Amino acid sequence: MIFNHTLATFAAELILLLLAGRLLGEGMSRLGQPALFGQLLAGILLGPSIFGAAFPELRRALFPDSQTMKSMIDAIAQTGILLLLLLTGMETNLALIQRRRRAVVSSSLFGIAVPFACGVALAYALPGDAIPGHQNRLVTALFLGTALSISAVKIVAMVLMEIGAIRRDLGQLILATAILDDTIAWIIIAVISGIAAHGTIDIASIGASLAGTALFLAFSFTIGRRLVTALIVWANDNLTIEVPVITTILIVMLAMALTTELIGVHTALGAFIAGILIGRSPILTEHIEGQLRGFIMAFFSPVFFAVAGLGMDLRTLLDPTLALFTLAVVLAASLGKFSGALIGGRLGGLTTRESLALAVGLNGRGSTEVIIASIGLSMGALGNQLYTMIVAMAVITTMAMPPMLRWMMARVPLGEEEARRLEKEDAEQAEHLPKMERALVYVDDSPNGRLAARLAGLFAARQQVLATVLEPEAAEERGPEEAAARKHVAEAANATSSLLEPKSGTAKQLVTERPPARKDALEKEIERGYDIVFVGIDRPVSDAHFDPQLQRLVTQFHGPIAVAVNGAGAAGPADVPLDILLPAAGTQDARLATEVALALGQASKGTVTALHVFDPQEDVALLRGRMRRLGMSVLVDIHRSGKRAGVTVKGMTATNIKPESEIRRALRGGNFDLVVLGTSLRQGETKFLGPRTAGLLHALRTPALLIAR
Repeated sequence: MIFNHTLATFAAELILLLLAGRLLGEGMSRLGQPALFGQLLAGILLGPSIFGAAFPELRRALFPDSQTMKSMIDAIAQTGILLLLLLTGMETNLALIQRRRRAVVSSSLFGIAVPFACGVALAYALPGDAIPGHQNRLVTALFLGTALSISAVKIVAMVLMEIGAIRRDLGQLILATAILDDTIAWIIIAVISGIAAHGTIDIASIGASLAGTALFLAFSFTIGRRLVTALIVWANDNLTIEVPVITTILIVMLAMALTTELIGVHTALGAFIAGILIGRSPILTEHIEGQLRGFIMAFFSPVFFAVAGLGMDLRTLLDPTLALFTLAVVLAASLGKFSGALIGGRLGGLTTRESLALAVGLNGRGSTEVIIASIGLSMGALGNQLYTMIVAMAVITTMAMPPMLRWMMARVPLGEEEARRLEKEDAEQAEHLPKMERALVYVDDSPNGRLAARLAGLFAARQQVLATVLEPEAAEERGPEEAAARKHVAEAANATSSLLEPKSGTAKQLVTERPPARKDALEKEIERGYDIVFVGIDRPVSDAHFDPQLQRLVTQFHGPIAVAVNGAGAAGPADVPLDILLPAAGTQDARLATEVALALGQASKGTVTALHVFDPQEDVALLRGRMRRLGMSVLVDIHRSGKRAGVTVKGMTATNIKPESEIRRALRGGNFDLVVLGTSLRQGETKFLGPRTAGLLHALRTPALLIAR
């Protein structure tokens, strides 16, 4: 026998499952269907009904009926379930549920209750040989009811993106309802697992399962949320091994899955809730999430769905009675979900068209049903016949949903408020600040340090970024007057926390303070990954060159640096509104400065005055008109951005060959608290300021924030 060695057989199984799953998944993707269907099809083709029927000996050699082999491949599949649920949780945005709470809750509850009742009733009509053990009909009925009633978040989101409806109000409503469906599903599965473990309905055991689930959820969304964030930040900032954050995420997921198992509910709930908490981490960058997603989708996902396909036996559908029951399962799932969601939508205040679109959108099953069916099969609650029916239902309903939803969404008109929101989101796609997650606040006890600390606090409050405060020098190396620096840094951190608290509820964990810096501490801190650095040190700029400390930072850090200047004249408390002057231009640096100015204006409840200076040397009439239109367009864009951000924006124009002269004139004529300047650094042996920017900073007396990159 060629495949007589356990490890060789296991490797051959994985090669077949991966290769067939990925290739057929690619084919399905090109046909506009989810890749998981191709992965399921790979398992079906390699299963007993096709490959096993055509080449029985070869299939027995590749997939032997060995408990050891089954345990090994099942371990991969079960790990795949946990990782897929982790990804689903990470993509779950509970804030969506809050926006249209009444419609979401009503649609979800009715959309679950009606098909659940249909599924339970259908289970009691099944022939006895379709029920494992012939006596555990209640658990089978509960599993079937759950499988028929839940929408798959990943499938719903994918279809909404494919038809271009993911950002529409109704698309967000459908997605939010699917999210609530998934959340309820894993709580139901947790309870059913407790019932299955005891074999009968035991009020005490059910009560214990519900109590354990409630305590787990309460802990997770309070202390657990802060603990998960702290662990991820600590791993990112302190570990030097490769991919420390991904390792931490996997440990958190496994620990929470183990916890739910120990309290008597299924590991699925722990993995799903872990994903929700991890997805809300302040430093889960696209790069880290992409690495984790690639790791899961390249290996565990195709293996899991292919193994799920192996469990399907299409010969079940050749039996006329079972074929009719399969049709009944599909109809009960589709009609039950459609009618329940339709009723819930109307009761939730949606129009008839909106409710119809919602009901169609929630009929997307797919991955969630396959996972539920796999759990039921592994627990003995489902037999192969019923498992095949459920997976067939998931495939059929999901393939039918996209064209129907596209047709319905085209008949739901776009409202004025929705159109404004979409316009705002389109504009924000080109902005820098929404992509930022971490800010380094590098400040001493100078007036500039106190100004930078205040502005960084406002910025962190507005953007909800993780702010880390670092002092330039060790406290013990400074004189008595400088020893108060830590106090001011702590006050800035507390101010940031108090500003963030009303919005996020996790403010205090989003502001950290490092010990006083020594020699290479700054360089090591930058390596931890920051999107922007706020700098407040005494005399940061001399002529066109930076202070040596700041020069080290400018040399190593490749993102934007916000340098506070003239802090001695800055207004005091963080709750004082800022009147900001913003020299406006159409350059990339000026656009970043505009975003920062508007963020500070909104956070302080202040105003922004945009000044655009035209160049009189453009003496060709056509060119002059074009440049003037461009300048006015810049002011109009800033005004629109301010309106979207809720900031009052005033416009000023002037004509001068030297824009810095007009900036000084505007500052003398107005009562501004801050001027925000955007500039590009020149490159020589070191990076330095251009002569105009350096000259303007030297002449300014007003507090300024220089955004350099």
